[in-house]
Amino acid sequence: MSKNAERSPSTVANHKTEWLVFLLVVLIGLYSKQLHAANATVTVDYNQRKQTIAGFGASITWVASDLPNFSSANQTAILNTLYSTTSPSAGLSIIRAGSMLCEFNPSPGTYNWNAPLIQGEISWMNRVKTTYGVNQFLVTTWTPPSFMKDNNSCSNGGSVLTQYYPDLANTSVLWLQNAKTALGQEINVWSVQNEPANSTSYDSAIWTPAQFDAYVTGYLKSALVNANLTSKIMAPEPACWGGNSYFDSNWGFPLLQNNSAMQADLDILGTHDYCANSNLDAPSQAAIQYNKPIWETEVYFGRNYTATISDGLGVANSIYLALNKGNFNAWFYWWTMDYTTGNGGLLSYSNTAWTYQVPKRAYALGQFSRFIRPGSTVLASTSSSSSLQATAVSPTSGNVALVLTNSSKQSITATVTLSNLSSPPTALTPFRTSGTENQVQLSPVSVTGGTFTITIPAQSIVTLVG
Repeated sequence: MSKNAERSPSTVANHKTEWLVFLLVVLIGLYSKQLHAANATVTVDYNQRKQTIAGFGASITWVASDLPNFSSANQTAILNTLYSTTSPSAGLSIIRAGSMLCEFNPSPGTYNWNAPLIQGEISWMNRVKTTYGVNQFLVTTWTPPSFMKDNNSCSNGGSVLTQYYPDLANTSVLWLQNAKTALGQEINVWSVQNEPANSTSYDSAIWTPAQFDAYVTGYLKSALVNANLTSKIMAPEPACWGGNSYFDSNWGFPLLQNNSAMQADLDILGTHDYCANSNLDAPSQAAIQYNKPIWETEVYFGRNYTATISDGLGVANSIYLALNKGNFNAWFYWWTMDYTTGNGGLLSYSNTAWTYQVPKRAYALGQFSRFIRPGSTVLASTSSSSSLQATAVSPTSGNVALVLTNSSKQSITATVTLSNLSSPPTALTPFRTSGTENQVQLSPVSVTGGTFTITIPAQSIVTLVG
């Protein structure tokens, strides 16, 4: 065969095709490997203990009285989905309720503890306390009684007239005394006002930091003490967190700075997590300086109902930031259940057909709250992958509660080291929520010398306990 024949155009073309096919196979292999597996290292340091967790919650305000309209079986199923710690659930450990002071004290000297909205909440709290052992109650006031306000209305903002500060304190004490009798215990936390900078068409009121200070230190605290009530006082619960610099400059420091009485009387700082810069990724310096716990007491994501794992991962990200970066002691979603076809509840329900749906966010929240119970201590933890978030606590039962959230579209194999844990377990039990799973219990993972390896599938959350 001649030299020209050996290098004919068809031969050259065939060689080029073979090389292109070879390169394509290599590239596909590399891409597939990257898509289906990645490696990460996670370290949990038991010598670096951080804040104590008060719990996780959601509100029953305005919706508690709807529960009896469901069938008996669905009532049980709804409460199991919200509070159970033995089956897949949101695993909530705190109930947030509204004081409904406008209904309770509609006119001077008139009190109506039997108002349906109040009794609906009390019934819910008693049932959950009895069945699930949840006995932490946060009660928030959306508005003081209308006759105490300068606009003489329960809604559209308006501020409490100063001459009514003593009456508001006494009304609050009477409410708390009634609740103590009804529940067989005190309300744990009394929040003075919901979203104090917002004037809305529903129950609302306006408070400034100076007004909070004058009322709490001059009237509310002493009224509680004189009545032998030990409920902790929370403020300010603004709608906007806005980042620690916004919260501190508008609320934290104005409430506490140069005010030794307020520093003594205000027990807990509270905030919602709406508006711009809502990431809970940095701690309140006012909370640190004045040694105050800080609770995130309300948030929801998006106005249209969505049940996807992406929404659940958004909830997981918010909790991760709150506990690991923001030094928060508690985290709340908005409603336990939402009847508006929006995204405001851990459950969504119809108040005509009395049916309900459970989106992924309930189970995503439960990957934390079902296993991180009140009294757990957050531990310092690190992850080498920005797609794998690690949240670790020293739990109230056992030695390990570790939540690993993989937000990426590829699985991640993590090597986890439980550093400085004196007696590490020999095995951990994993629970997983994904697009197709809801807190599914998986086979135990072996632990050797405080180290183990586990693969976290794409867009999933795995909690390991033991």
